[in-house]
Amino acid sequence: MLSGGLIVRGQPLAGTGCATMTDMVDAASNVDRGRRAMLILLSVITVILVGWALKMTYVVTMPLTLAFFVTLVLRPLQRRLNSWLPRPLHWLSIVVCMATFLAILGVLVASVWLSVSMILAKAPTYAESARQLWAQLQALAEPHAMHVGMLAEPMRDLTGRAFGWVTSGIGYLWLLMAMLFLVFFLVLLMLIEAGEWRDKMSVGLGEARSRAIMATVYTASEKVRRFLVVKTLVSALTGASSGLWLWLLGVDFALLWGILIFLLNYIPYIGSTIAVFAAAVIALLQFGLGYALVAISGLVVIQQLLGNVVDPRLAGRSLEISPIVVLVSIVFWGWVWGLVGTLIGVLLTATLVIVFEHIPALRPVAVLLSRRASDVSPG
Repeated sequence: MLSGGLIVRGQPLAGTGCATMTDMVDAASNVDRGRRAMLILLSVITVILVGWALKMTYVVTMPLTLAFFVTLVLRPLQRRLNSWLPRPLHWLSIVVCMATFLAILGVLVASVWLSVSMILAKAPTYAESARQLWAQLQALAEPHAMHVGMLAEPMRDLTGRAFGWVTSGIGYLWLLMAMLFLVFFLVLLMLIEAGEWRDKMSVGLGEARSRAIMATVYTASEKVRRFLVVKTLVSALTGASSGLWLWLLGVDFALLWGILIFLLNYIPYIGSTIAVFAAAVIALLQFGLGYALVAISGLVVIQQLLGNVVDPRLAGRSLEISPIVVLVSIVFWGWVWGLVGTLIGVLLTATLVIVFEHIPALRPVAVLLSRRASDVSPG
């Protein structure tokens, strides 16, 4: 009895102990969930504040980012030239790199300027073709009792807005030219000081920590450089092939459309659609609907072939980001830096993912932003 009573009396005590342990586990779990929720909230607030700060300081941060990517591409050329030249003549490598950058930039600017001038010269002809197409559309709609006339007023408003967009675009081009002028000198300074950063970090952070940081920076920069080079090469092939196709068809301003397709190819999904639509409109006004369909078909085949066959073969296992993240990055960086932000937004996001991949605390973010978990190397 006594022992049985002790056992009976001990049961509530044991039960009370279990309940206390369960409460402690639940409390710890609630604290852990609260910390994760707080971390997510702080991350969202940080992203918003960083985006706002970049937007407010775009005059400095946007040219600095462009200069960083240009320097990342030109740096291997500089190192290769320095290995061939004696040390007193290393300054020649900087001259060659800057001359290469200036030549490419000059060709792009001159081509766009010449094409825009030709478009403005032919604008009256295109306007007349547009009026004729509108008249044909009205003639086709009348036998079917379709009231196309009600769309005339919105079309006139759209035409007025289009001229406003063109005017704003010309003003934006002048701002872009000023930004490129600043980018040129930033790239020059980055190339001059690129070789000194390793020594500065060794002195400032210590040899061991500096070596670890430089190894991470080197690995990440190589992946970013490969991503950028592959994207640029595929975009250049797409622009050249598309421009050649339009030139063979006799479409006006084939050079401009090739350059436009090259630039907009940095914007996945949206950019290629805009470029194809712009070229198709000129083909429609110049030759008619049948020719425009032929031009569109050829452009779509070129972009699908290079984007789905050539790009994966060149990129290998380079990191790809999720399609949802692609669209969000285009919208986000477009809000931050406007047209330039939409052009380099995906590149910026991919660069951040590559950097996060090499920081243990941020590797889960890289996994979430990538297309597949296997795209991110294990830690």
